[in-house]
Amino acid sequence: MLRYLRKNMKIIMLVVAAAFILTIFYGLGSQSLKGGEEKQSGFVKVNGREIDSSHYSSIYNRLRNNFPAILSPTDLLYLQSMAVSQTIDFTLMLQDAKKNVGVSGSELNQALEDIARSQKMASVDQLKRVLQNSNRDWNEFKKSVRDELVVQKMVMKKRQEAQVKPEDLREIRCRHILLRHQKGKDREVKERAQKIYEMVKKGDNFAALAGKYSEDPGSKSKGGDLGYFTTGSMVKPFSDAAFKLKIGEISPIVKTDYGYHIIKLEDSRLRKIKGKDVEAAVAEEKQQKIFSEWMYNLKKDAKIEIEDPALKALDLRLKGKLNEAGFEYQKAIKANPRNPYLHVFLATVYEELKKNELAVAEYRKAIDLQSADPSLYVLLGDLYKKMGNKDLAISSYRRASMIAGDSRLIHEQLVDKFKKLGATNYQREELQQIIRINKKEAFEKELIDKQQKLKTK
Repeated sequence: MLRYLRKNMKIIMLVVAAAFILTIFYGLGSQSLKGGEEKQSGFVKVNGREIDSSHYSSIYNRLRNNFPAILSPTDLLYLQSMAVSQTIDFTLMLQDAKKNVGVSGSELNQALEDIARSQKMASVDQLKRVLQNSNRDWNEFKKSVRDELVVQKMVMKKRQEAQVKPEDLREIRCRHILLRHQKGKDREVKERAQKIYEMVKKGDNFAALAGKYSEDPGSKSKGGDLGYFTTGSMVKPFSDAAFKLKIGEISPIVKTDYGYHIIKLEDSRLRKIKGKDVEAAVAEEKQQKIFSEWMYNLKKDAKIEIEDPALKALDLRLKGKLNEAGFEYQKAIKANPRNPYLHVFLATVYEELKKNELAVAEYRKAIDLQSADPSLYVLLGDLYKKMGNKDLAISSYRRASMIAGDSRLIHEQLVDKFKKLGATNYQREELQQIIRINKKEAFEKELIDKQQKLKTK
């Protein structure tokens, strides 16, 4: 699953920069950091201001919808970490956006109309009634929508800063000779570079001089050949000088943070990007770079304080501080005793700490709170299997099967688990369950198809 998450990271990370105002209708999914009758206290502070936990909820929900219905605790923690990170990113963007852009009343009203229309509601008044019937504060809802619009506007403003120049559509191939900076010897290094430059200008072979004098280990053996590169690939002074050259031309000595360079342009050609319009692709690259630089500058001086114990535990766990994470999960459980998944997360911490008996106890507490979730029995069975207790593992897996109902995913998992335990009778039972589910789904599809045909007649 982690491979799936990483494979889709590019899509996932666009969530922050995309419009997700529709998701503020919904709460968290069934698997979450939060659950039960939760006491809402401190969450996360960004630059001294506590962020709105509803933003976390909407971002988490948007991300969660990209993945299968059931995730392992490890995958769920990874997903929640992404949601926390993106919530912080959103808050930083919002704080900066409020200083630079605004949203008019008409823009807000248009957004509310769009939301109502997307939810197949007749009017904004109906939207308001639906939210109020769900105990949602209308003014808070409008504030959330306004915040989303402000961030969207700022992101669009940043995108518009990306200007594609003619040189951005080219890629060039250069050779260079580098003499690195030496502390207290700048004058001597520059004089050496000047002597080599004079040899180049007299017509000496550039590649041979690079092989003899260059102090760039990556290109020295190749006669200084750097291969093809595009604008922005090299440090700015180097890139600016290189892209001004004509083929065969030698640059004046160029100073960068690395040292003194002499550059020769070998070739220049139009970029080719498979399956894409080059100008559009380059514009996208520049927009992403501007966005990344913006986020970097927002983050580098930001003061982030994680106050919610469950989120603090998550942060500590990802840093490898398992004992501290366990302590924070205990605090979270004390504050929110009806949340079964906090017990699951604490159990997985105990597993990593090799405290298996404590882990078993936490899984059992989770099951007591959420006995209808078959995945909890699967987790407990996995732990029993790890502990070498085959009978208890099979018993837990059997219980998972009994309450799994039509969950194909659970039954497919159990086929593999019973097979590895040598429990072939139970493995066959799971295969029969999958056949039953297939038949049921086929029958239901047939009924739906018949109903649709009747409607069209």
